[in-house]
Amino acid sequence: MTLFGVPIGLLVLTFAVAALVTAVELLTSKYPRTIRFVLKSVWFYVYVLIYGVLGAAALALLPLVGDQVTMEGVGLSNPWFKSALIGFSVKAVLHIRVFSISPGPGQSFPVGLESFVQLFEPWMLRSLELDHFSEQKAFLAPRAARLASVAAARTQAKDNPPPGLSPPEKAVFEADIDQAPNAEQVIAAYLKYAGIRLTKTTFPL
Repeated sequence: MTLFGVPIGLLVLTFAVAALVTAVELLTSKYPRTIRFVLKSVWFYVYVLIYGVLGAAALALLPLVGDQVTMEGVGLSNPWFKSALIGFSVKAVLHIRVFSISPGPGQSFPVGLESFVQLFEPWMLRSLELDHFSEQKAFLAPRAARLASVAAARTQAKDNPPPGLSPPEKAVFEADIDQAPNAEQVIAAYLKYAGIRLTKTTFPL
């Protein structure tokens, strides 16, 4: 069975690889300690699915531009390997910019393939960030309310440092804790280093 002349299995593989790579890159680069909050946002799944669809579309369009675009390398004669490679690389390819236009100070708009990405990615990532903030706030607020003061929060955080920190990392950790202006921000700083599970143990409800 084919779609646009491409076997369905190859399209599914490209879609799956592109979606998986996009999800892993986003979670590990921006939300490594709070993945659970992100997974509650519908925008995360929409974002991942869009890149999966774009990967499959790139594979479907490849035969139409075969005389203009060629892929060469070890293993690329295997259609399954080629499909996986397209899924793996589609996000990077779509972020290629030829040059940028600056309409004003501190502003720039990319010209190139990234121009298409800019139509949906910035506001979608912003929506995801807002959902993440709301989930994190719901996690932090009741724990902060149980603490008598910001000093008590700082003491509790410093008495339970995340394991595995090197001396320089521990110094930065303690500095972040000391700079937090209130109990909720102390727990937020702790969460950044310790993750959800350890934070729940250190600051129980």
